[in-house]
Amino acid sequence: MSEPQQKHWPDRAPNILVPTTILCVLSTLVLAWRISYTIRCSRKLSLSDCLMTIAAILSIVATGVRYRTCFHGQGRHIMDPSIRKPYDILQYSYYLWIGQTINIIAVAILKYSICSYLLLMRFSRVYLAIVWASVLMVTTLNFVLPVMGMFCQTPFEANWNKSVKSKCFMTPNETIMYTQGVSNCVTDLVYIAAPIAYLSTLQLRKRAKWRLRIVFCLGSIATACSIAETIEMSALKKTRDPTWEGSNLNIWSACELSVGVLVASLPPLGKPIDSMLDRILPSSFLVTDPDNCPYNNGLPMFSISKQFTTGSKPTRERTRSKNYDDRDSDKYILKEAEQLENDEIIRTISHGVCIDEHPGTQIADRIHKDHD
Repeated sequence: MSEPQQKHWPDRAPNILVPTTILCVLSTLVLAWRISYTIRCSRKLSLSDCLMTIAAILSIVATGVRYRTCFHGQGRHIMDPSIRKPYDILQYSYYLWIGQTINIIAVAILKYSICSYLLLMRFSRVYLAIVWASVLMVTTLNFVLPVMGMFCQTPFEANWNKSVKSKCFMTPNETIMYTQGVSNCVTDLVYIAAPIAYLSTLQLRKRAKWRLRIVFCLGSIATACSIAETIEMSALKKTRDPTWEGSNLNIWSACELSVGVLVASLPPLGKPIDSMLDRILPSSFLVTDPDNCPYNNGLPMFSISKQFTTGSKPTRERTRSKNYDDRDSDKYILKEAEQLENDEIIRTISHGVCIDEHPGTQIADRIHKDHD
């Protein structure tokens, strides 16, 4: 009897837990790589790094909650005899509500992290206005309204226990649900299109441009997850078997967060990714441009690390940490032939001197070399 019963009551919990856990671990490792690389380059962690770390921690917590949800029935039919009623159903609803709340907050923090990173770029006023508009959209449609919908029931238990009679100051409906989905898609497209459009205004190597384009286009995967999540949410409203039919929604919501953390962690890793590609790919794929571009390694950003002054010369020398090489200094704009081996710069000054006693006579120009 056990074999036919197992065929009749399938369990999709492994289909939920395995891919979502793998994505969560992978995104956490990539973020750890980003943070360690930033610290190793003697740079301070930016607001984007801190927000991304919070989003990754919430993703890990949501993964742990997902295991509890599957333990109490997620991935099985609601009529499965292994689900104890009403205990498992109440526990399933409770942990599902917690997981959804964490996911909403984590996705909003993730988008704030992306916005703070984009605001470090040297965008024009039009691009900056678009980024700030996306911040307002995320705050209103992806954070405030969804969180209010999760906590709108009184008494408090009624937010996950539908058997409790409750009062609600707002009724979550399909309009709010679809608005949230559309907002997710629109903001994701902004985060993809704005940097790609910005790349066309920079003097970057072709290889660096294509690498950045590919990285930003990977964000479309998170957009696809958001679209699938919206479709599954609408289908779930009509089901009588939420523990089974809600499996796809759980997968897509987890993938949206993990993929977002993973892809958003890649742009600051341009230099180590290039070094890794140099070792893996054949040299024919890694042909570089002969042009001496000032931004060879990645996007020029507004500096967030302190510049300090050293020396007591009349012309004081402003330096950065040696490990922080963004190819965005005057040293790299000069030709390589004009640089000394010990990273000094030769400054050539030409002086022409005219003598008043002999107006037609001019002393030969003198060349002074000043080593900074």
